[in-house]
This record gives sequence, structure tokens and C-alpha cells, in this order.
Amino acid sequence: KLAHGSDAVTFFEFLGRILGKALYEGITIQPQFAHFFLSFIRGDYNFLHMLPDLSTLDAQLYNNLMFLKTYDGDASDLCLTFTVANDDFGGNREMALIPNGANIEVMNTNKHRYIGLVAKHHVYDRVRDQSEAFTRGLWDVIDRQWLRIFNEPELQVLISGPSDGKIDVTDMKANTRYAGGYSGLDRQVHRFWKVVTSFDSKQQADLLRFVTSCERPPPLGFASMNPPFTVQRVGIMRDGDKLPSASTCFNTLKLPTYSSEKVLKERLLYAIESGAGFELS
Repeated sequence: KLAHGSDAVTFFEFLGRILGKALYEGITIQPQFAHFFLSFIRGDYNFLHMLPDLSTLDAQLYNNLMFLKTYDGDASDLCLTFTVANDDFGGNREMALIPNGANIEVMNTNKHRYIGLVAKHHVYDRVRDQSEAFTRGLWDVIDRQWLRIFNEPELQVLISGPSDGKIDVTDMKANTRYAGGYSGLDRQVHRFWKVVTSFDSKQQADLLRFVTSCERPPPLGFASMNPPFTVQRVGIMRDGDKLPSASTCFNTLKLPTYSSEKVLKERLLYAIESGAGFELS
């Protein structure tokens, strides 16, 4: 809200609709969501899991709370009150967890209540408006009952593909389309797949991100990618004329006709590792 004012909730609702559109169209996207947020997306979050879920959001805060929970001494020695400090865009703002929380000391008799309230604040209260707007936009596109078919890890795979990020080059090759004059029997295409096979996992992921905007393969394999992964021929007179480029909206790699496998590998690596965006499209 500090950044976008009254439009903040609308932005999150719009992002939810984007995720719904991606799921509906079978498009793999980049974000990896926290486990508890995936439960929000499914619409059945278990509030009994707030403290364990905090560990996936802020490990240091979780460890501090666990220290307090098991502290053998007098909790009042730690000089805590029923407040939390929110760091919003570099500015600290103190919020009371309960009415008059700034004047209520955390003691052994109430420390468990304090721990639960801190976990609830960070996991739920602090992001409640944004989460509700996001899920409202998502559920406008995808019925939440469909999402509940999957558990949280399965839902993450649907959203962003396998977490290990390994690319099955054989599957990728079998489901690639060729355009502009290339075919599966073309010498240049043979060189391309030989180069891709020689890449390490990170380089293969970089190639996939360069062409499709996401470094992870589709969860159901490349046969489900729409539009299909495409390699398009770009004729050149000299090796230095053009670098490989991409049309990410169409999952298309525009591959010049280089003179050798060595040059193809050098130019392809230069393109995919340059960090360039649409300027190389």
C-alpha cells in the first residue's frame, strides 16, 4: 500500500488472474511459492501450522521464537512486549499484537500466546489483504475445487514445473518444430542438438529461459508446451552477422546458419548467458 496506494489490492488481484490464465493454458511460469501460500491458493490453509510455516518464510525469526519457547529462564529478562516491528520499504513501524500490547510484558505465563501471535502476524495478518486479493483473482479464472485435487508440492509443479529443473533433451528434441527452412534432418539442426546435449544443466536451463522465459520444463513434458518449442532458420552470409535471438511469446529460437558447430556453440552461449531481454528478441 505504501508503494501503490489504493491500487495495491487491484494489482494483486490482477496477478492472481495472470496465474490462473497460465494454469488454464498450461504455461509454465517462474515463481516458487511458499508452502503456506500454496495452501492459501488451494483455499484450505490449516492455521495450526502457522509456526512451522514461519520457518519457510523467515528462518531467523522462527529460530528466535523457538529459543523463547524452550527458554528455561525468566522470559521477562528478554524485555519483550506484545508488539512486532514491520520493516516497510526501509522504515520500521511498531504494531501491537493485542490491544495495549506495547505495555504488556512477555513472561513465562504468556510466552506461548506471544509466539502464536507473532507467527500469525507474519504468516497471515501481514499479507492477508494481498493474499485474499490474489486468490480472488485466481479463483475468478480457476475453480478452487480444481486446485484442491492437488496437494501443495503437486500444485507447485503445475505452476512452475519440476523443482529439480532437469531438462529431458530427448523429449525436447522429439517435440520441437522447425521453421524458416529448417528440418529435423538439416545439418545445422544436428549441430544444434549436439551442442545442447553438451551443455551442463545450468546452460540448458539458460537456453530454455532465453527461448520461453522460464528455465524449467513443462510439468507434463515438452509435448504439452503451447506454442511448441520451435527452431527457426535465419540465413546469414558471415558468422559475425547475427547472434541467436528469441521470440518468447512463441517459444521460438531464431538460429542463424553458422559455419561450424564450434561457432554455433560460442554464439549460442554468448546469447543465452548475456542476461539480455527484449533487446535480443
